[in-house]
Amino acid sequence: MKNLIKTTTFAIAAILLVSTTSFAFGTKEKAIEKATEAVENGAPDDWKLLTKQAEYLIKKDAGLATAKEWLDQSMEIKTNSYNLEVMGDYYAKCHLPKEAANYYIKSIDARKAELKDATADTSDIQDKLVALMK
Repeated sequence: MKNLIKTTTFAIAAILLVSTTSFAFGTKEKAIEKATEAVENGAPDDWKLLTKQAEYLIKKDAGLATAKEWLDQSMEIKTNSYNLEVMGDYYAKCHLPKEAANYYIKSIDARKAELKDATADTSDIQDKLVALMK
């Protein structure tokens, strides 16, 4: 009886482990597919779409190499506070705080320049900088 309980418990644990792992893997793969489809269906010079889809992948912790490639393409088209901030997010996700901080600072400067306002609200980006220091 004890062996039956142990065997059953082990079998259930194994099934749960396999199903959880495959679910997580499938979720990331679906995120990559969804983002890739959006980029493929977009205009080739749509810097905002590239950045938005890269941001989506970074948040899903999926396809980080693809996200970096799209951010590079986006910045070749037009460098601005949005894609600089998301590049900072990319480096933060990759555990490269110096590079992340560098891009967050560039993003703050770009936002102030875009708004032509040295006192523009950049607290959201500043919060990301503070989080890097923890």
